[in-house]
Amino acid sequence: MAAEIPISVIRKLTFFTAAMVIAPLLVFFISQNLFHSSSIVSGGLAALTANIVLIGYVVVAFTEDIPKSDAASDKKTD
Repeated sequence: MAAEIPISVIRKLTFFTAAMVIAPLLVFFISQNLFHSSSIVSGGLAALTANIVLIGYVVVAFTEDIPKSDAASDKKTD
């Protein structure tokens, strides 16, 4: 039986997946140009950016509203 996943959840997951790939790469290469090929600084900033995106995803996931119908069906199955 396939679970019905709301489209809003798929959109959020897609956005944060893309952000997790694109944002650190952009930060790495932009900081490479700004700091004249300092790999340590660029890599550190890229890692920081990846962590910020990950924390943002966790915050959004925890603050997401749970529909009343799903909560009621979960109680019935327990």
